[in-house]
Amino acid sequence: MRLSRLALLTTSVIVSWTTVTALGIGIESVTLPDVDISALGQIGIVGDFRGVSLYQFSGQQNSSVTSTDSLLVDLPSNVVFEFDESDGTINSMCTMGDSIYIGGNFTRIGDSQINSVARINSSTGDVYDLYNGLLGAVNVAYCDLNNSIVYFGGSFTNNVAIWNASSDSWEVVPFGGLYGGPVNAIVERNGNIIFGGKFLGIGNSSSTASVLAGEESQMQLVNMKTANISAQGSTSNRPYDNPKSVVCSNNISAADSTWLLEDGLPGVWTASFAYDIQPTRLRIRNADAGGHGTKTFRIVAHPINGIMNLTYADPDTGDTTHCDAFCPLQNITVAEFQEFEFVNVIGMNSFSLYLLDYYGSGAGLSEVQVYQEQIISYAIDAFNEPASCGVSNSQISSSNFRGDWKITTASGTSYLSAADISGTQLSSTVVTFYPDIVTAGNYTVLMYTPGCMADFSCASRGQVNVTVSPRSNGATTGTVLYQTNDFDKYDVIYEGYVDAINDMFRPMVTLGPADSQTGNITVAAQQVQFVLTSTSGGLNGIFEYDSANFTTSSDSTDIAIQDTAVNLAGMALNSDAEITGLLVADSNLYVAGNFTGNALIHNFFILSNESEISSAQGGLNGPIEAMVLSEDGMSIFVGGNFSASANESLLISGLSNVAQYSIQNAAWKGLDNGLNGAVDNIVRVFLNLSGDTYSTLMFAGSFSEILADGVESVIESPGYALWIESDSAWADRTILPMPFIIGSLSASVMADNGTYILAGNLSSQSLVTSSGVFVSPGLDMTPLPFDFVQSAGPLANLSLLLPIGDNSTSVINSGTFFRNGSAQYAAVGGEFTVDTHSASYQNFVVFNETDVTGGFLASAISESASVLAVYNYDNASLVVGGDFSASISETQVNGIVIWDIKTQTFASMQPPALGGDAVQVNSIISRPDTTNIVVAGSFSTAGNITCNSLCVYDLAGGSWTSVTGGISGNIYSIKFIDSDNLIVTGNMTTGDSITCYMAQYDFSSSSWSLLGSQSAELPGPVSVFLSASDTVSDALVTGIYAGNRSTYLMAYSSGTWISLDNDLLDGTTIYDLEFLELTSPAHRNSTIIPDDSILLVLGDLKFKEYGNVSAAFFDGDSWTPFMYSVKGDNSPGVIHSLFSEVSQSVPSIYATINKGSLKAGYVVLISLAISLAIMFVIIGTALLVAYWRRRSEGYESLQVAQQSLLPAQLFESMSSVPAKY
Repeated sequence: MRLSRLALLTTSVIVSWTTVTALGIGIESVTLPDVDISALGQIGIVGDFRGVSLYQFSGQQNSSVTSTDSLLVDLPSNVVFEFDESDGTINSMCTMGDSIYIGGNFTRIGDSQINSVARINSSTGDVYDLYNGLLGAVNVAYCDLNNSIVYFGGSFTNNVAIWNASSDSWEVVPFGGLYGGPVNAIVERNGNIIFGGKFLGIGNSSSTASVLAGEESQMQLVNMKTANISAQGSTSNRPYDNPKSVVCSNNISAADSTWLLEDGLPGVWTASFAYDIQPTRLRIRNADAGGHGTKTFRIVAHPINGIMNLTYADPDTGDTTHCDAFCPLQNITVAEFQEFEFVNVIGMNSFSLYLLDYYGSGAGLSEVQVYQEQIISYAIDAFNEPASCGVSNSQISSSNFRGDWKITTASGTSYLSAADISGTQLSSTVVTFYPDIVTAGNYTVLMYTPGCMADFSCASRGQVNVTVSPRSNGATTGTVLYQTNDFDKYDVIYEGYVDAINDMFRPMVTLGPADSQTGNITVAAQQVQFVLTSTSGGLNGIFEYDSANFTTSSDSTDIAIQDTAVNLAGMALNSDAEITGLLVADSNLYVAGNFTGNALIHNFFILSNESEISSAQGGLNGPIEAMVLSEDGMSIFVGGNFSASANESLLISGLSNVAQYSIQNAAWKGLDNGLNGAVDNIVRVFLNLSGDTYSTLMFAGSFSEILADGVESVIESPGYALWIESDSAWADRTILPMPFIIGSLSASVMADNGTYILAGNLSSQSLVTSSGVFVSPGLDMTPLPFDFVQSAGPLANLSLLLPIGDNSTSVINSGTFFRNGSAQYAAVGGEFTVDTHSASYQNFVVFNETDVTGGFLASAISESASVLAVYNYDNASLVVGGDFSASISETQVNGIVIWDIKTQTFASMQPPALGGDAVQVNSIISRPDTTNIVVAGSFSTAGNITCNSLCVYDLAGGSWTSVTGGISGNIYSIKFIDSDNLIVTGNMTTGDSITCYMAQYDFSSSSWSLLGSQSAELPGPVSVFLSASDTVSDALVTGIYAGNRSTYLMAYSSGTWISLDNDLLDGTTIYDLEFLELTSPAHRNSTIIPDDSILLVLGDLKFKEYGNVSAAFFDGDSWTPFMYSVKGDNSPGVIHSLFSEVSQSVPSIYATINKGSLKAGYVVLISLAISLAIMFVIIGTALLVAYWRRRSEGYESLQVAQQSLLPAQLFESMSSVPAKY
């Protein structure tokens, strides 16, 4: 009978084997070998793991949790499949037909360079760039299905972008964008688009056309003193042969500032930079030497090698005139300088002036200046405006640094970087930028970060703290940026007013590594840009866009913002309001964020379709960071940093950082007692639990606990917690079997084919458990009905749900099932602590379907103890062995102890303690048809007798018997191949000092066999032995190579050892081997694995194709994963052993049981009956003969004593499960 009632505690996780159709990315379900474990009943699998999954789909591997987000498919088994990773964050997703639009802060998705926005084709899974994307952080993507428009909002230039899905192109934002801060939320109501964020008005960044010729104060001189200047065709006539003389000449003498070409020939002058520039103006002073001068030229940009279009003022008419391939240049005698404006502002890292025609004898130049509209401060100060080129020192950008910064050049771009910094270096490594702000105004400030792939620093990139000091009043703004971008990017670090330079003040920006990081960090510093913006004002965090009020030809600075109810509601809020969430339900607009209004509005209000404002009971007393509508649309869930209602007259319990607002009742309520820290995101996922789908909200933030509520105790939940909507309860407080989840989600969306797509840095397994799982014959998994206690945490609940951190020190090494009468139990041993309401147990526990009923009391066992073996003898005794000493009923035990199943306590008579250095019992087994227990490990005495590493204990007599022969060392495993012969494996030594890894002991003759060459040819100590028959001729073994300590797996076939570990990578460790029977023979050609069986290998297995696997099948030729597992920190888990309700160690007996044969007692009975029948025939015949002889010869009767045989001695095994040998 299976231990089925244990499954009643939590319903099994049922794995769906149906084909998964997800985004066309080729997720194929797999077929596991058709094993038949029904004869074994339920099996237990134990080890060192916190989450476990069966192998379900092709390409499945344990995924790691990184600092960057990935795109994930949520499969029916609650395992997520990563189909594309990014190098940054993914913040939002929306769907339109078969397209999924995503927005975030990234420069790469998969192997493609994609900037912050992308489209996924849900039919093929392909990811597409949206025409160069957006530079900056995209916080929200909203799909307007009626108009085939996708609105993106965030923190980038203009903060709003519009993508036309019909034409696959970007559209001009009719209102110019939103200025003053980021856009955080976008919704549609009554055909209008509503934006929420922290902005002040509509507007856009300044453009080249807004800068008039001659207004150098609005522009920045490009430093060509540090550029690489070269030329082709220079004159050989000194001093006019130096092309660098025209850079920063400052109108010095003609001879020192003029560069000439050879007479009568064209030539080229080139300037190359170690950074990108975006020139908007070119100023040229013609040659001033002997009548030489340039008459026509062209400018070519590199690396695009394109001829640039320019405009200039016609010297005769004053009209603006265009030129490109042949631009005229006036003689120095007519005009000292001539200025040209670039029609197209593009990035370049070098440019060339082609001098085509000339005045006099040849062409030449006296000065070249290039300006860019951008106000930039470079980290490498030599790239900033040159102080000696006619610009005041007080009006040039500059920078300085502290720390070990070095110039790094990658892909033609140079910047500062500081590598391998840690500890106190983090706070002393700083770059400070000083921009040349000569005009006060509203600016958008951008921080540029070079990609990490070019300089191979991705593995060590981390976070930086950036602080902007824009005002003379000392106000600062700080932000944290990730520098893990693969390709170049920029982030908006400030939007607002910036004061101009004066004698007492200068704006500045500082950059340095975040000091909370560990390990060696690499930081990069490139440049900061200040972009002057124009804005109409008149907004305060919320804006309603009605396309009828705007056209693409409108000048946003001249548009009066319509006094809509939405816009007016924003203006009624405090001046620094920020909207973080917008929802529409029943045409009502729900607004959440960080703001106050009148005396009743605090961080939340409702704007009805009739333009009436409701304060929602006064809102909450702290900012709201996230908001989501319930699945049924009847309530709103919010998370943030609050603790109560803002209305002090309302006493609403449980409003600790999370809350639920009932739309129907217009009232707040708590989620139990809430969380102990702030929440910054809420994402909906759908979990498949107990055969049903549950809408679940994942709350993420800076909390660590789900608070106690007077009934339920505190539950550790580091950084995220799950709320089951249908149960109105935290997942940890339900009886639902939960998946293992670690990491966080940032967004989720359902594709048009019904597949749920997630974004985040998440890893999951089908089931969360405490280093053990029960598996039914149908491969349904059930967790153990208790949880471990962390050394630094509160007492664990009996319910087992979410991961509680790194449980790598909580390990189960062995286990067994047993029965006490009709009651079913299990027992496990290892290194762990389990607390119940009545006691604290350590390293060994006995439990039934509802409770832990016994085990080692923590107070009675040594702290460093470890249980390595738990053995069930005939449902009468549990024999427990390992590395421990304990006090049992004032009896000191060492290495071995016996648990009495009948009395449910430790037996009154315990084996005399084992002795020796570092006593350890590794394996326990019973000798067939006896009351003897064979114990193996590392010890030298048992009680008062010498007993090296292998000893026999008589459960009936209570005494030890030494095994003769002189084998010593550390025995790892023992296994009977028949009733007398025992295979012993380990790292052993004979009495003749011969190293031995496998030997055979014959109890019938009390003799050892070293198995000749079969043992001598083994490459190292054997940890596990397995055989498909009752001989060693077809042995399978695993162990450790004596030389390099790596794992081997070998089979003995036709008199030689064959290696089976060719597909296993270095680092593999095998802990157990088991044969499982197949439903039907495989008819394979392998001589190693029988056709009716398959080998199950347990441990920490590493494959190139499958990654880290905890259990895998091997058919003699190929491997198939069976189980994946992870520890609490998401590192690969380990499976140590398998045990079953009906488990045999003698292979011939195992095979007999699997074929449905009778129990040993019945076999004995039938055999006895047959023997008696034969005896009756023989005796009957003899009696007849004797009778006739007696009649003829005559005999006297002889009186003999009679001896009876108790029936119990003959039939005692008939009513019990066969003993585990």
